[in-house]
Amino acid sequence: MKKNSAWINGEVIPMTDEESRAEGLLIEDGIITFVGDAQEVAARASEKGIEVNDLKGCCVLPGFHDCHVHVMGTGMAMLGVDLYDCASVEEVLEALKEEAARHEDGWICGVRLDESRLAEKRPPTLTELSEVFPDRGVYILDRGLHYTLVNQKAYDEIGLSGRERGMSRGEDGKPNGRMHEVANKIVRGYFNDSMTDLQRETAVRNVEKAALARGITTIHAMEGGEMFSDKDIDVFEALKGKTDVDFVIYWDTFDLDKVIERGYDRVGTDNLSDGSIGSRTAAFDRPYADDPSTCGLMYLDKDYMTTWIGKALKNHLQCGFHAIGQKAIRHVIDCYEAAYALYPWEDARFRIEHFGFCDDRDIERAAKDHIIISTQPSFSFLRGGPGSVYQIRTGEERERRAYPNKKFLDHGIILAGGSDSNVTPIDALLGIHAAVNHPYPEHRISVYQALRMFTIDGAYSAFEEKKKGTLEAGKLGDLVILSDSPYKVSAEAIRDIRVVRTVKEGRTVYSS
Repeated sequence: MKKNSAWINGEVIPMTDEESRAEGLLIEDGIITFVGDAQEVAARASEKGIEVNDLKGCCVLPGFHDCHVHVMGTGMAMLGVDLYDCASVEEVLEALKEEAARHEDGWICGVRLDESRLAEKRPPTLTELSEVFPDRGVYILDRGLHYTLVNQKAYDEIGLSGRERGMSRGEDGKPNGRMHEVANKIVRGYFNDSMTDLQRETAVRNVEKAALARGITTIHAMEGGEMFSDKDIDVFEALKGKTDVDFVIYWDTFDLDKVIERGYDRVGTDNLSDGSIGSRTAAFDRPYADDPSTCGLMYLDKDYMTTWIGKALKNHLQCGFHAIGQKAIRHVIDCYEAAYALYPWEDARFRIEHFGFCDDRDIERAAKDHIIISTQPSFSFLRGGPGSVYQIRTGEERERRAYPNKKFLDHGIILAGGSDSNVTPIDALLGIHAAVNHPYPEHRISVYQALRMFTIDGAYSAFEEKKKGTLEAGKLGDLVILSDSPYKVSAEAIRDIRVVRTVKEGRTVYSS
C-alpha cells in the first residue's frame, strides 16, 4: 500500500553523487516528489495535508538492495538447527540430538556446518550420523551451500545408487554421506521438493522480516532450479504484490524455454560454473594449498555454456553464472564472449556472481565486456585475512589477491553488493562495513563506493536504476533511516549503526 509522507531535519544522502545532501524529502502516493530544504518540504507537505515526520538528525539513504540472497534456502534454514558454532563432530551430533528432541518425527535438518571450524577438520560421516540416528533421516547443509550430508536412512529414502557423480567415498570405498555436484543436486532437490507451500511462504516471510529490520527493501532472489525447487517460483508468484520487500526473481535454471514461457526477463545468475573455497570445489589452475590432490571442480563445458548464454542473449534475457575460482572466472568470460559474438546485445548486463579469486587479465576483460560483478564483501571480511580458512585453503599469495574490490572499481566495473545469505547474514550495513574494512588495505574502497554497491549500482544490476537506488523526484519512496551517518562514524563503527526505520513507498514497514 503506497502512502504520502514527509521527512525533515535529517541528513538526507540522495546518492545521486558523492557530495549531494538534503534536509528532507516528500513522498506522494509512494513516489518521491521533492528532495531539499526542510522548510520547503514542510511547506509543501502542509499545503497537501501530509504528515511531517521529524528525523531528529538521523541519516536517510535509499532503501538498501541485497543483490544475492537464497531466500527460500535462508528461510528454510531458520527452521533447522544452526551448526556454525559447533567446534567438533561430537558437538554437531549433540546439536542434532537436541533438534531431534524438539521434533519427534520427520527428517532432522542442520544448516551452516563449517568443517573448517571443527577440531577434526571434516564433517560427520554417514556412519557416525547413522549410529546416532538409525531411524530418522538426517540432512545437513554446509555453510557455503556446496555440499550436503545425509545418513543411511535419508540415503535409502532418496533412492541413491552410489554411482551419482559427486558421491564422496571413505577409505573403504563406500559412500561416506558427503554429496557434491549431481549427488548434491539430487539430495537437495528431494528435500526441497518435500516442503509444503505453507512452509515455503513461511520461509519467504521470515526473510522479509529479517531484511526490513536491516533496511533492505529490494532483494535479488536466487531461486528454483536444481539446487532448490521450481515449486518455489510458484510461491513467489503467488506472493507478488503482497510483500513489503521487492523480490526480483533470478530463476537459477537451465531450462530457458520455461523461463521465456513464464514471461521472465532474466535467468540465473547463480547457475554454478564451479563450487566454493570451503568445500575445495572452486576451480583453480593450481591445487589447493591444504589438499594438493584437487584443483576444484568445473561443472559445465564450454559448448553447453556458450550455447545457453547465446540463447539467453538472443531472447534478451539477462543472465550470468556463479564463478569463484580463477579457472571458472576465465571459463565464464570465454563463453560469454563467444556467445556475445553471435548474439550481441548492447545492454546485456551480464552478471558474474562472486568473482573472487581472479587474474588481472580477467578483470580487464570484465571491464571491456561491461560485465557486472555481483559480489559479497562479507566473504573476505568474515572468511579471509591472515590465518583464515581462505588462506588455509588457497595459500597466502593467492588469498591476498582475492576479492579486490578497489581494483574492480579502478577498472570501471559496476559492483553490486550482496550477502549470499544464508552464507553470510542479510545485512547491508555489514556488507558496507566489510567493503570499507577489507582485511587487506589495498582492496578497501570508500564509504561512497560501498554505499553505491547496495543502492544505485545494486538497482542498475537488475535494470531498476530508473525507479530505485537514489533519492530523487520520480523514484520510489524507499528509504532506510539510520541512527548515524556512515560518513560521520569511524570506518570501524559502520557495522554498529542501527536501522531506525525502513520505509517502502512512503509507508513505514519497520521501526526499531
